[in-house]
Amino acid sequence: MNPTLSRPAWLLLARLGAVALILALWQAVVSAGLLPSMVPGIADVASAIVASLGNPLFWGALGRTLLAALAGWMIATVVGVVLGLLIGSVRFLDRSTSILIDFGRSFPVLALMPVVIMLLGSTTTMEIVVVSLSALWPVLVQTIYGARRQEAAVADTVAVFRIPAGLRFRRVLLPGAMPFIATGVRISSAISILVAVGVEVISQAPGIGRQITLMQQNQQWDVAFAYLFFTGLVGWGIAVGLQKIEDKLLTWKRQMND
Repeated sequence: MNPTLSRPAWLLLARLGAVALILALWQAVVSAGLLPSMVPGIADVASAIVASLGNPLFWGALGRTLLAALAGWMIATVVGVVLGLLIGSVRFLDRSTSILIDFGRSFPVLALMPVVIMLLGSTTTMEIVVVSLSALWPVLVQTIYGARRQEAAVADTVAVFRIPAGLRFRRVLLPGAMPFIATGVRISSAISILVAVGVEVISQAPGIGRQITLMQQNQQWDVAFAYLFFTGLVGWGIAVGLQKIEDKLLTWKRQMND
């Protein structure tokens, strides 16, 4: 390792090198004709990405998708955290709802789409409902795990000193569950983007998923790949942003791990 470069710089170079290698392999496979003819080359996708930046239709579709994804994600986060803290902190609720939670998190929410479409139509509201149901479970399950996880010494101290419920919630329960809640929120953010695009592809609700389907139907595969690139970029950006927020808010967690 070159001593003139710091560890973060080397990590960045390694990541860029991995991306470059993947792109080179993609182009080599396409050039060799080993993939179907509809798979575009790197230059075609890059050109479509640049062209999409000046396309108002693209930005409108992306905005609709982000609106539905973020709205569903926020609803799932609020509901999941509230229910998770309640269930995880009350032993009776924890035991009595365990079967329902295990069933709910393993149930394919997209299977409910025909019913939801019949009730709400192929609208943004329908999309928000499906996203909320899909993104709820990671937040709920992680919050329950966090609320359960209390050190014996802390629990004994709370019981001995008869700390009021409100103070216990603010000073013991919520701080102890926060690392788990943050993980669940970060996972559900990625799920919300993926589900929003998937719902639009299946139901043809307005958004980037519908535009991807239209581009495929029009044989504009380079544009479809460009839209997929932007979708992944948005999901990655949200995940990175949440990670930075988590690092700042949970500095004590990182210090304990160090």
